[in-house]
Amino acid sequence: MNEEKRVPMPYRGNYTESRQRYLATYDTAEAAKYDAWITALTKADHDACLNDIQRHFTFSPGMTILDAGAGTGALCLSLVALPGMRITALEPCPPMQERLASKPELSSVTTVEGFCDHPDDHSHFAPATFDVVASRQLSNCLFDPLAAFRNWHYWLRPSGVVIVMDGLFNREDWSGRWKGVVDTLPLSACRTMATLPYMLEQAGFRIDHVGLMDATNALPSTRTKRYMVVATKAMDVEPDHC
Repeated sequence: MNEEKRVPMPYRGNYTESRQRYLATYDTAEAAKYDAWITALTKADHDACLNDIQRHFTFSPGMTILDAGAGTGALCLSLVALPGMRITALEPCPPMQERLASKPELSSVTTVEGFCDHPDDHSHFAPATFDVVASRQLSNCLFDPLAAFRNWHYWLRPSGVVIVMDGLFNREDWSGRWKGVVDTLPLSACRTMATLPYMLEQAGFRIDHVGLMDATNALPSTRTKRYMVVATKAMDVEPDHC
C-alpha cells in the first residue's frame, strides 16, 4: 500500500519532498564540510561514545551491526575499534557515502545506499539480518520515525537490539540550509528523552535504557547534550509493513 495515500501529511509535505531536500542539501561541498567535523573527532570522542554504549550493552565478536544513517562514518569510526564486528553502513546521500568509503580505517565496512524511514525501505535487507541496529544523530532527521523503527524491527534477529543516540536540540539549532525543516521532522527539536522510546515501543521494542550520554557530554567537543536509548526487539509484536 502507498504510505503517502494511507497517511497523508500535507501539514509537513511528503516523503519525496523530504528526501529531495536532504539529497540537495548534502551536495559534494556540504558533504565535505560535514566530513571535516567527523575527521576532527579524536580518539577521546570515539572512546567516550563506546563507553556510553558499553555501560548498557555488551558487544560480542561476530555480531552484525547496521549503522543507520551513517553519514560519513562517525559511528562506524567508533565501532571499528571493537574486535570482530561485521558492520554495514546505510546512507542515502552518495557524496556522504563516498566520503565514508574513502576512509582507510573503514575499509572493512559494507556500504549500502538508501533511506530507512519509508515502509518500502524494509526491502534493503532481508528479515533477521542484524544483531544490532545503531544510529547516531539520525532520529532527529527522520521524516517518519515509526516507519524507520518498524524497518529496524524487521531487519533485527530475534532479541536483536537498537541503540539510538541523539541530541536534545532546540528549534534554533536548525538554521542555514536546514531553516524551516524543524516543522517537517517529528523529532527535530525534541527537548525530552521520552518521545523516542515511546515511539520505539509502538514499533515493537522493549525499552532497556534511556539516559544521558555522560562520557560524551563531558567532552568539550559536545555542544548539545546527547542521550541514548537501548531497546530489544519484542517477539510478541510484529509491526505492519504494508
